Amino acid sequence: DRFLSHYGGALEEGREWAEEFGFEEGEEGSFYAAFRAIRAMDGEEDGGEKLLGLSGTPFHVAASSLAEAEGDGSNKLSKYFTFDHLATALEEDFLDAQVGSTDNRKGWQVSAVSQPTGSSFEDARMNLSQVKTALESGTIIFNNIGAHIPRLAGATLASTDALNLPGASNMYVTARGMRTSAPPHTDRQDVLVVQMEGAKRWRVFTPPADGGVKPDADPFARGKGLDSLPLHTLLEGREGRLGAELLMDVVTREGDVLFIPAGFPHTTDTVEEDDDADYGHSIHLTFNIDTHVWDLDYLSARGAALRRGGMKDILAPQPLPNADANRYTGKVNRLDADLRSRLMDALPLEFSTNVDDSPILDPVVDRLEELCSTVDDDGAVSSELLRETLERIRSHGASVLDVHRDMYLAAVEEGRLRRAEDAMTAHVKDSATTKKVKMTPERIQRLSLFRVRTFFERIDEVKKEFERWCVSGNAPAAASSPTDPSTGGAAGLDPNWQFTAPLKAGDEVEADLGGAYFAATVSRVAGNAFDVVFFDGDRADGLERSQIKLLNPPSSDDDDKIDTTGLTKKEIKRLRKKMEKKKHK
Repeated sequence: DRFLSHYGGALEEGREWAEEFGFEEGEEGSFYAAFRAIRAMDGEEDGGEKLLGLSGTPFHVAASSLAEAEGDGSNKLSKYFTFDHLATALEEDFLDAQVGSTDNRKGWQVSAVSQPTGSSFEDARMNLSQVKTALESGTIIFNNIGAHIPRLAGATLASTDALNLPGASNMYVTARGMRTSAPPHTDRQDVLVVQMEGAKRWRVFTPPADGGVKPDADPFARGKGLDSLPLHTLLEGREGRLGAELLMDVVTREGDVLFIPAGFPHTTDTVEEDDDADYGHSIHLTFNIDTHVWDLDYLSARGAALRRGGMKDILAPQPLPNADANRYTGKVNRLDADLRSRLMDALPLEFSTNVDDSPILDPVVDRLEELCSTVDDDGAVSSELLRETLERIRSHGASVLDVHRDMYLAAVEEGRLRRAEDAMTAHVKDSATTKKVKMTPERIQRLSLFRVRTFFERIDEVKKEFERWCVSGNAPAAASSPTDPSTGGAAGLDPNWQFTAPLKAGDEVEADLGGAYFAATVSRVAGNAFDVVFFDGDRADGLERSQIKLLNPPSSDDDDKIDTTGLTKKEIKRLRKKMEKKKHK
């Protein structure tokens, strides 16, 4: 009822927004209204249930209720994107996708839908036939698809503008009859699911209460990679090993929406009890509220303030070899459950929207100060430092938001340009020539494969700038060295070493996930194929070297060139001494 009330109240604002951006059909205005409703619910101060995060509240709204709120009996979200739209997008662009595993006893893992079959552009492109074949194995996952497909860019822009928060959208396509379309897992994002076609069953559970038993498990990445979250243990209930409880068991149908807070385990299937159901596959979109991805939560703000002040973080987890530490693992998970949840809460969605500091900033500073005084020595982190940090975080979030908006607007404009080009050549087309989109050199350069990458390079620089600010408050900038990546790496390296240097397990990298690069660690090397684990626990297997960006230049030390395979510790020590003597001759 809360969502529908806010949704109905925001529809007119959504229509005005859609008209301003030239969305003639107006469906994007309904997406805008849905996310304005989410923002309004998060900002309510009437003592209602929390919406986001580990203490959040999942909910489901049927398509018929949304249609009633629209006033004209129509549901603008239903069939906004269909399998036919996907087929067209595959013809018009160069898209990437993964297929997910289906074992509900193990962590969710993904692998590439297709591999290049030859050296030509067409041989490298994923096609509809490959997607249909992969559907027999599991769910097809199109990450960050709103930046790639122009039709979906409008809806993703609507979510970004309505929330005033950098966000993304993913698409999931599953064949009917899949007993497990996604094994149980949690996500780092709060998500709004919109069912486009077909149907899908969702089971949503309360967050696991085993943080003290498994402190190194990221609560926002449970059931991913090597962390298992078996369905049968979730179904044991509050008294079981995980202490989780089934909250929802619901089937989403065309036009339905479902909200799942970050950290809430969920699993899906497409086993339809109604044999008369007329569909062959399920398509749903998830729109991500990426507060935890972009450091917009209290735990991240506390950590940034401590780094800025040059103070020790008693909750800091141990970093993995050659990788950044995951702030959501380790000692923080041994805290009292309520304190841990409050630390991991997202900053209010209104935090990034109010240019006047006091109405929104003051209570956020007060709450962060109270959390810090509970965790750290009382008064160790000053109110002034916390305020300065939060102001900088707000500026950082605004910069990331600007890049996201530019990225989605660029995709929208590309779609309009394609339609204009099609209209200009429509009079010469016939059934034989419309089967394939002609890829001219100029049109190839406009493909999302190239377009999206430039925006994530900008985001990468914004992230580095924020980290430089965090550490600049307590130490002078380090002088550049021959192995400093910003100066081109070690002497003698290939200028393109980040995409050509050899990789090994444990290397800290950024890997291609739906056309954008995200922090990851190399987990396995098999010839010219590489497996990685992303920052949020997601995995990708079989990536090519060109899809992985090495962050630190390979060392030129002779020690690193020693092959110690099969040697004992004593033999390794002896060999290193020998190499050291050779170095000083």
